[in-house]
Amino acid sequence: MKKTLLAVAIPAIIFSNAASAVELLKDEGAMVDFYGQLRTQVEKYEDKDVTLNAGSSRAGVQAQYALSDTVDVFGKVEFGIAFKESKDEYNMKNRLHFAGVDTDFGKISFGRQWIVSDETYGADYSYFFGGSAMPYATLSGARHDSLIKYVFEGENFLLAANYGLAEDDTNQELSELYVTTSVAGFNFHVGGGVNRDKSYKVGTDKVTNPAKEADVNADLENTYYEGTVEYTFGPALIGFTYYNAELESQTSALSIDSDGYSLGGTFSWAENATAYAGYEYLEQTGGGLSDDSQNIYIGTDYHFNKWSRIYVEYGYKDGTTLAYSNTAANTTISGSKADGESQYAIGARVYW
Repeated sequence: MKKTLLAVAIPAIIFSNAASAVELLKDEGAMVDFYGQLRTQVEKYEDKDVTLNAGSSRAGVQAQYALSDTVDVFGKVEFGIAFKESKDEYNMKNRLHFAGVDTDFGKISFGRQWIVSDETYGADYSYFFGGSAMPYATLSGARHDSLIKYVFEGENFLLAANYGLAEDDTNQELSELYVTTSVAGFNFHVGGGVNRDKSYKVGTDKVTNPAKEADVNADLENTYYEGTVEYTFGPALIGFTYYNAELESQTSALSIDSDGYSLGGTFSWAENATAYAGYEYLEQTGGGLSDDSQNIYIGTDYHFNKWSRIYVEYGYKDGTTLAYSNTAANTTISGSKADGESQYAIGARVYW
C-alpha cells in the first residue's frame, strides 16, 4: 500500500524493511541488513490485453553504525528489477543510493533518495490506481539523484525538508518543506515545494552523433503545496488531502493550474487484512484547455504473515488529465482523456 503520513512515520522509511530483512551483521553498535521484495501483478485496462509484470521488485542493503551514544551513521543502496523495452530479458536498475548521519538534532542524508513529498504523501491508500490528484512528482518523478534531506522528529511533530542540487542544470533543482503532527486520533501535515527543470533535451542518435542533440528552450517549474488530515477510530481510518500545483514554462506563456482533492479510507476487517477505497477529483486549466478528471478505487489486501501478502483492486477513471508536450520546436499542452474506463489488478508480494 502506498505511503501515508500516519503520524511521525518518515524516519521509519530508512529501515522500513527491518521486520523481515536478513541480518548480515548485528553487533554492538552495528547492523547490516539485506532486504527486498518480489512482486508479481496482473493488470487489465480498458480495451487492452491483460498484462503480467514484475511490479517493481527490488532488493537492497542497509546499514547503521553507532559512532557514539548520540551519533549514528547510516546508508542504503537499492536496486530494482525491470523489463527492457524488448521484454526479452530483465535488467537491474539503481533506485536508491544514500548515506547520512543520525543525531539528537535530526537526521541528514545525502544522495539518490525519494523526495520528502513522496515519503509524506497523503490520503491515497491504493496499491495500483490512486494518487491522481497529487501532482507533486510531475517533473521529479518523486526522486532526486543529488538530494540533501533533513528530518527532525520531536515528541508530537516531525519536520522534514530537502534540497536537490541542480549541478549546472544537469539535475532538477528542488526545494521542499513539510511539517507533520499527531493529536487525539488526528494526524495532520502541511507542506509544499518548488521543482525546476532546465535540462530538457531532445535529439536522435545522441551517442554516435552528438551534434544532433538540441537544447529545448523549455525551462519548466512546478510549484505545489498541500494539506492532509487523517482520523483513526477503532479499526477504521479516513483521510482527506487538498493539493494545489502550478506547472509552467518560464520561457512561454503556457501553464497548467490544478486543484486536487483526495478522500479515502481503510477498514481492518481482520487482524491480517485491510479493505480500502478512495475518490479523487482533479481540476485543471491551461493552454486554452480546461477540464477535470475523477478517479475511484476500491480493494483489499490479505497478509498471510509478516513477509507475504496478496491484494486485489478495481479502479474507475473519467475525464481529461492535462500534460505538457515538449518538442524541439515548441512547448504545448495536450490532454489524456478517459471516458468512464474500468481497470482491474491483482498482486502478490514476498518480503525478506
